[in-house]
Amino acid sequence: METDNVKTPAQLADEARQVGRDAVEAAQGYAAEARRVGADAMQSIRPSIEDAKATGREGLDTMRGIAGDARDIAGDAAATGRAYAKDAVNAAGKKLHDAQGRMQRARDACTQFIADEPVKASLIAAASGAVLTTLLMSALRGRRRY
Repeated sequence: METDNVKTPAQLADEARQVGRDAVEAAQGYAAEARRVGADAMQSIRPSIEDAKATGREGLDTMRGIAGDARDIAGDAAATGRAYAKDAVNAAGKKLHDAQGRMQRARDACTQFIADEPVKASLIAAASGAVLTTLLMSALRGRRRY
């Protein structure tokens, strides 16, 4: 699915609001028309019944169209959500792959250094262990004083 034609949540909300306004406006117009038809029915009942039926059918058709618009907007919202989720998964996968590559290169460099300089690598490891042990012991003694 392409994300070029995906609507933003704000666009979807604006469209939904517009459809709602259109629905209210259409309902108000049909209600006003139905009132007029009812008044005319008092004067001549038979022709007015046919007009009322036609107005009702038109109103039903309009409401079906508005319902279709609402379904389309819901579909767009779902598509947008899927596109955002897919983009997030792809970005996370790429970052994970990049991190794995960096870790592999660091591991290879360490392995090569140990192979090239085994004595120096042993001395560095021993010195690092001593520093970490000293820091740990200092931190533990610092806690006991309080």
